[in-house]
Amino acid sequence: MRLRRLTLLLSVLSLPLTSVWAAPTAHAAAQSQTFHVDCGAAAGGDGSQARPWNALSTVNARTFQPGDAILLKRGSTCTGQQLFPKGSGASGSPIRIGAYGSGAKPKLAGAGQVTDVVRLADQEYWEIADLDISNKGNTAATRRGVHITRTDSGTGTYYRIRGLDVHDVNGNQTKKDDDASAGIFFEVLGHTTPTRFDDVVVENNTVRTVDRYGIHFWTRWMTRPELNNPNCGTTCGTWTPQTRVVIRGNTVTDIGGDAIVPHHTEGALVEHNRVDGFREREPAHCAAGVWGWNTNRALYQFNEVSGGKSECDGQGLDIDEANIGTVYQYNYSHDNEGGFILLCNGAGSTTADNVVRYNISQNDGGQLFDMVCAKTSNTQIYNNTFYLSRPVDIINNANGSGAANAVFSNNIFHVATSEASYVNAGSLAFDSNVFYGDHPAGEPADPNKVTADPKLVAPGTATSRADADGYRLGTGSSALANGRPLAAPGARDYFGNPVTAGCVPDRGAHQSTTACTAPTGPSNGVHQISAGGQAIDVPANSTEQGTQLHGWKWHGGNNQKWTVTRTADGSYTLRNVHSGLCADVRDNSKEAGAAVIQWPCSGAANQRWTATWKNGGYTLTSKSSGLLLTLASGADGGLISQRPAASGAIQTWAFVPQP
Repeated sequence: MRLRRLTLLLSVLSLPLTSVWAAPTAHAAAQSQTFHVDCGAAAGGDGSQARPWNALSTVNARTFQPGDAILLKRGSTCTGQQLFPKGSGASGSPIRIGAYGSGAKPKLAGAGQVTDVVRLADQEYWEIADLDISNKGNTAATRRGVHITRTDSGTGTYYRIRGLDVHDVNGNQTKKDDDASAGIFFEVLGHTTPTRFDDVVVENNTVRTVDRYGIHFWTRWMTRPELNNPNCGTTCGTWTPQTRVVIRGNTVTDIGGDAIVPHHTEGALVEHNRVDGFREREPAHCAAGVWGWNTNRALYQFNEVSGGKSECDGQGLDIDEANIGTVYQYNYSHDNEGGFILLCNGAGSTTADNVVRYNISQNDGGQLFDMVCAKTSNTQIYNNTFYLSRPVDIINNANGSGAANAVFSNNIFHVATSEASYVNAGSLAFDSNVFYGDHPAGEPADPNKVTADPKLVAPGTATSRADADGYRLGTGSSALANGRPLAAPGARDYFGNPVTAGCVPDRGAHQSTTACTAPTGPSNGVHQISAGGQAIDVPANSTEQGTQLHGWKWHGGNNQKWTVTRTADGSYTLRNVHSGLCADVRDNSKEAGAAVIQWPCSGAANQRWTATWKNGGYTLTSKSSGLLLTLASGADGGLISQRPAASGAIQTWAFVPQP
């Protein structure tokens, strides 16, 4: 064994220094080879550093093995050629494409003579790094910088795209989705075998002056109940999302259409990217900055997005059709003509349970919040700071969304222009927001509205995501320790300060207060009250006395709205907006399991409930029996009764103010 290790060590040390890559295992190192390419070298090379290959066609003709490396000479240029090597790596032994020597990154200039400058198809375990890639032809056509595809080949794993400069790709601006033009494009085709990409990292690249997409993911395996209009006819396959996708640290500028779009992904992470200039040359389609279509649990954080052109969308961010569980947090959006964010579901599709929190928007125009297309469901928008100094519709509720569709809490709207407006904002839910500066007509009601100066340190002066201290709260701010408590607010604010669930938060994107103030109970007013995803509901809109209450998915009807009133002893009564009857323990029972019904309001002890903060919500304890308001299940129709205290969401109630 010792002799074998010595032999391996000597063989590695005998290689030229520029050719040595850190091999994951001794086995891989012993088997792998390194090949060199210099398009300016003499013909007849053997791939060594001394005699490199001089044409990409030589690379393309070879099937490479796990652990192999393909290195292009720095300072060299390959014009009008495509790089399309064959073969796949293996776990721990990827195949690598990179650079050797000194000087500028090797240039692969497609010059419009190839559709894809760098191409992989049905391959896996590849790393591509440190190349300068362009593809500019005389006129626009379908073109890409990097195009990686899979077709009816199952799951392909491990792709690393790092340190590329992709630029000047004059692609087809009118073709979206599949077979589109892009700087970096991962595309799944076929219709016989469910296929996906897994474990993809697109990191620290620059993508500039590209039409139509900057970084783009797409698949034909997209159909599911949440997506009513898959937009691919009979060629679509069953939902097979791309998994473990990370898009990080990229600079994406001057993009004809959309900048970064991880469509059809599960759990994508998009962070620390800089986007500046999108929808720059889009004649036919709408476009936004950073967003996904038909995604689950996408997380967008620490990004800076600016320079979006308007006329159709042009927002920095977008919660779109069939987005489930999307989170936008800690992003800085500014100077986008279209606005801050688009909320746009598709007809018959489901876009639900999305969160927009702890972001800063400076000088976004157009429609700060643009609610068009079909309505989203349960979009929670909280602890953001908006500074508005240009003409803007602060909220354009064009689709008539209501409180079941979007809830605004703990935000700061600093309106520094007289050319701002609200369109139909009053039907949405607002609680504990700051509205400061100009007050346009239609400013929404808010039971805990603050209009005094939040004393932002220097609003309007941010120069980057990292230089936004002007949006910290100053001494004497009206936004300190008076926000709406939230069940799961996230662990930090925009600036990295801790945010603690169960404490009354500050308003806006800065958590300045460090001391924890415990919530004292919900505010008076009309609320939706829910536990385990189910709202307290009067069945079938009944007005009959004695009807037992149950849980039902929130839809915004008056039979799910309750007027909450604090009584002299600190307990609360709950009166249904539709029936006018109160939540009541039947027959003043003290027994566990007794039904909670609606009954004429009397203020008796069996109609009064003590609210106690616990686990991100309130328990509601009957003043008569000492038992807790309890939901039987998280399914529609679960009956509501009183029961002893037990852990679980079925006894933890969230109060959401309603218009």
